[in-house]
Amino acid sequence: MDRPTFELMETARNYLHLDKSKFIRESIREKAEAVIADHSRTRFTADDWQRFFTAFDEPAEPTDRMVEAVRKYRDIVDGS
Repeated sequence: MDRPTFELMETARNYLHLDKSKFIRESIREKAEAVIADHSRTRFTADDWQRFFTAFDEPAEPTDRMVEAVRKYRDIVDGS
């Protein structure tokens, strides 16, 4: 570890009153959680958002498979 990084760590851990090991573990955990959270988000472009909201305003016609699925569902629900 270079000297400036070491001194930065020492200053921060002293503010928090943590020993070196605990400070490093907590820092790694916080960074790892942030990276995972950032990569777990779904990101939409402006075009994606436009398509998303257009789908609500102008829904597609149901396909034959969708119509059949609804018919089967109703047969099951109404038949019980």
